[in-house]
Amino acid sequence: MGTVKRERQKANRQSRLEELAKQARKNKTKRFSLRVVLLIAAVVALVGVIYVFSSSDDSKSVSGVATTVLDPAVPTTIDSNAPATTVPPKPDVSIPAELPTELKVTTITEGSGEGAKVGDSMDVHYIGYLSADGTVFDNSYDRGSPIPLTLGAGMVIDGWDQGLVGLKAGGRYQIDIPATLGYGDTGSGDVIKPGDPISFIVDIMAITPGAGADTTTTGA
Repeated sequence: MGTVKRERQKANRQSRLEELAKQARKNKTKRFSLRVVLLIAAVVALVGVIYVFSSSDDSKSVSGVATTVLDPAVPTTIDSNAPATTVPPKPDVSIPAELPTELKVTTITEGSGEGAKVGDSMDVHYIGYLSADGTVFDNSYDRGSPIPLTLGAGMVIDGWDQGLVGLKAGGRYQIDIPATLGYGDTGSGDVIKPGDPISFIVDIMAITPGAGADTTTTGA
């Protein structure tokens, strides 16, 4: 009889040990699952942070002066000491009736004085956009300073070097530029694709005649 009792007690102890072992395995599995969940959450959070910073960097790299109006092959610095002038109201874009296949300059407001000539220095405010749909890729009005340049010196795209000739200080003009005089088959930045014609509305803030003259004409 005693032997039967001892066997029963032994069986009960064995059963309890197996139950404890099973519970330990369950707890271990739960802890592992929790660690996996926490790890996945951390990875997702890290990816989110990287995306936010990446998006921020992308927004800062939207086409600026150096990759739009200015020829990136010619080192140029915007002169923060350019003549102090009142920033004119930023114009609304005006999409040309047809995509430009040749250079076209349209007078919006005529300026005064002598027209700009090759070799003259100019200060120009501008807004640049795609001729096809009016997508703006750059403008100087928001920066508060016009762009300084020497006409015909290759500091800007050909469409500007040619289109600004004859324009007068104080005037506002629209310049529609075919791709051949803009960014050709390479494009520029993320907005201007290869073959895109582009348009600008410009305000001629000041013209300083080149060598042999010393008169500066400024806009009203």
